[in-house]
Amino acid sequence: MARSSKKNENSGDRFKLFTIEILILFAVLILIVTAILDFVVLELSGNAMEQNASNLIGANSRQLELNINSYLERAETLSTLLFSDEAYYLYDATDPSLSDYDKIKSEEVIQNRIVDIGLMENYADFAIVYTDDHKIGWISHGTQDLFPEGGFYDAFSVYAANSRKKDGWCFGLNGNTDRIYYVKRLNEHAILLTSLYTRELSSVFVRPEQLEDMTIRLVDQADTIIYSSEQAEIGQTLPDDIRNGLTTPQEDHIINSNTCDNEWRVICSIPTDSILRENHRLRTITLLISLGMAVVTFAVGLFLITRLSKPMDGMVTSLQNKADTDRLSGVLNKGAFQEMAENRLSRSDSGQVHIFVMLDVDNFKQVNDKMGHAYGDQVISRLGRLIRRLYRKDNRANSDRETIIGRIGGDEFSLYTGCSGIDEKDITLAVKEQMDLLMSSFEKEFEKEKESCNISLSAGVCVTDQAGVSFQELYEHADKALYTSKQSGKAQYTLTLVSQGKEDAHESE
Repeated sequence: MARSSKKNENSGDRFKLFTIEILILFAVLILIVTAILDFVVLELSGNAMEQNASNLIGANSRQLELNINSYLERAETLSTLLFSDEAYYLYDATDPSLSDYDKIKSEEVIQNRIVDIGLMENYADFAIVYTDDHKIGWISHGTQDLFPEGGFYDAFSVYAANSRKKDGWCFGLNGNTDRIYYVKRLNEHAILLTSLYTRELSSVFVRPEQLEDMTIRLVDQADTIIYSSEQAEIGQTLPDDIRNGLTTPQEDHIINSNTCDNEWRVICSIPTDSILRENHRLRTITLLISLGMAVVTFAVGLFLITRLSKPMDGMVTSLQNKADTDRLSGVLNKGAFQEMAENRLSRSDSGQVHIFVMLDVDNFKQVNDKMGHAYGDQVISRLGRLIRRLYRKDNRANSDRETIIGRIGGDEFSLYTGCSGIDEKDITLAVKEQMDLLMSSFEKEFEKEKESCNISLSAGVCVTDQAGVSFQELYEHADKALYTSKQSGKAQYTLTLVSQGKEDAHESE
């Protein structure tokens, strides 16, 4: 019995040893197979990732080219609306035969047309400039400051060099990198000058999530960077390594370029290491998993293969959807604001009183110039919060006449409210109280910026009980009142009462 027991023990030991040897052999086999898979599959995966990334960058670059072409074409198309009537494009402000009265009447018609067209896009500048630098439309302070001694026409007219369309785009004039300008010749003595903020190009240059490390640049014919996802590059010359990579393939970068209709170029580049970062991470994970597979079943190997193929399943193109909310200020963007206000106007009763407010930050350019554009964005964000806070309580108490708040320009905001069943005098008094509160709250909120950059708030307010009034009419009245505030010394508001087409005298506060 003792010998049999000892024999069984020896047999058990030998079986255990055999099992251990099988496990070790299996582990070694798994390690070898995994090592081969790691080397072959991941190497192929890396090559496939580079190829897929290159294709994806090429497709994205082409899409960005189409986007910028569409964006610029929209601005160009809007300018052609001035050719709908000879009174717009043949008028010559320098013609000595025209009387002052004829000039005033003609320019009033042109001004109204420019305002109509300008509302269709978020222009920084939109004006007709004549050879004597006379202007019809609006020119921003930023553009005005580029020519303290005049010379608008001479500086911009040279860019209308396209022999067929008699137009052209320019950037970086006198060192300005905030805007891109579009110039189109109207007649022998007049050009149309429009500009768009370069920062708004961020809505055009959208990249897929899987290419988050990709740098997107828009450059002109001189390789000056008009827009870059790396904002510090704007206004600089295209880096040499990227320029060289356009003609000679680079091992450390994948680069793609597409030429726009106006000869500007969209250039997309991404470091190769960024593309393979996920592949390197997977290599480490695979090696760790292979050690675990030495003590588990073959199913773990199948899991490994699944993990190896998993990154390849996620390469799809996705673009951001435009939201109605302006992400910087937290209020409605220009298009959403106008659409919501027009819907409210279309549903308004005949006895309703309409309140339309235009707000503009005086000397806002000083904030960008002295404190930087990032700080300027913070000012816009804080102003948006301030306006929302001041009108939140009123909106909760009176949901039927909720105030619509929108950002319609760089530092311009608009508000619309429709009221029913309230006497116009009471409404006017309430509007004055609200505007006084807004003006004082602005001074308190931006006391520091007022001292350092001399910013203030100007406003134009239109109150009317006119039936069937349109958004455009409200906008024009409020904008005219805002202009009065600006001309009267800024840091104030002007209230205009309009009744059945009659506009009362402005009241400056």
